[in-house]
Amino acid sequence: MNILFRFINKIIPKINILSGKAVKALDRVRGASSPLADRLLADALRLAEIPSPTHQEEQRAAFILERLANLQISPQMDEHGNILVRIPVRAPVDNSALLLFSDMGSNHWHPLDSLTRLDSRYARGAGLADILGCAALLSIAEALTEDRLQSGRDVLILFAAGSLDDPAGNAFFPISEDPSHFPCAAIGIRGLTLGSVVTNTQGIYRIRVTMGRTPDEKEQDETEAPDIPVKPETANQVVDTLISTARKLSGISWDSKGTTHFYIRRIEAGTGFGRAPREGILEIELESSDGPQLEMAMNTVKATAENAAKLSLGNPNHDSTIKTEVNITSFIPVGEQNNNPELFKTIRGIMKDLHIRLREENGADPSAILSNRGIPSFSIGIAHGWEGLNSDTIEIASIEKGRQLIEALITKMSHDAASPTQSGGTHE
Repeated sequence: MNILFRFINKIIPKINILSGKAVKALDRVRGASSPLADRLLADALRLAEIPSPTHQEEQRAAFILERLANLQISPQMDEHGNILVRIPVRAPVDNSALLLFSDMGSNHWHPLDSLTRLDSRYARGAGLADILGCAALLSIAEALTEDRLQSGRDVLILFAAGSLDDPAGNAFFPISEDPSHFPCAAIGIRGLTLGSVVTNTQGIYRIRVTMGRTPDEKEQDETEAPDIPVKPETANQVVDTLISTARKLSGISWDSKGTTHFYIRRIEAGTGFGRAPREGILEIELESSDGPQLEMAMNTVKATAENAAKLSLGNPNHDSTIKTEVNITSFIPVGEQNNNPELFKTIRGIMKDLHIRLREENGADPSAILSNRGIPSFSIGIAHGWEGLNSDTIEIASIEKGRQLIEALITKMSHDAASPTQSGGTHE
């Protein structure tokens, strides 16, 4: 436990500067018609202002650990920085728990844009949608410890330090390492969008191809010879190779059934006019409902990118080589659809009772990582809003509906869900 709270002693004094400001701001712009939702949003505002991504999200983890300590909850923290909480109930139906999970990080944090702005209807801030899930988990932990929320089984709450789609798979390390934590079912909590549920999961790979030109001997030391120009025949070598690679990949027919799709999300090289680009980036996204086909497409992308650089050496005018680095930045597998029919039936019924419009979608869902391990799982959003280029916009009133949805799902699923062995699931 000393390791867990080392973060608190070091970081919390800085975070406490924000303490109370979010709640006071909420009091100014709206009444106390939904104090529980206000508290959830206040936690999200404080978390959103903490820098991210960082190594294991130490500062955000310290805030969460302090909140849990105030609730008299003793969490576990693993070597990857994940925080796991098990909240016991008095008379569980069996030993398997219900898992709720979200991740602490954001790729949209900004030192100014993440300072949230509020009015009577909306909350706005960079990365705010990313952290609403963790704030909701804190709200659930508080409701369970205060007996405002009744569960028929223990509840596991996971705050993942890394992204849920991290190819290394460390986000669910606490669940996979300890058989006693293997849950009967799992619910992923995200910020947006309330009512949207992925019922047909797609697998995705996100791949970054980085190409760099190795300078010749005359270009090796720019400090000694800064005025030596790049030869015209090699000036666009990186750009040409990037474009050639993108064209080759775009021209591939990935499968005859049309289940696999290829997207170029970013292509960039150079630093401005008058400067020959030495490095370039090509970011690619693959999506498929066929797992083996997705793996084949990923391997094809890697081989094509690596061979494109080699083929560029066939240019008789080249004086330098193109080095290529291919990295998988994100992976979500195709989920096991057969694990979830009863869950979707439960979701539909609860959303209907709460007058939440259900939108069934096709897409990638991190819960597929768990469904492939035999754990019935899905993800839900808790608020209406949208993500902008520089800022997220959250409809404040919708947060209360999202909070009610999570609590209703916990109450229903904790009594209805069978244990993994009863439902026929297996785990490694």
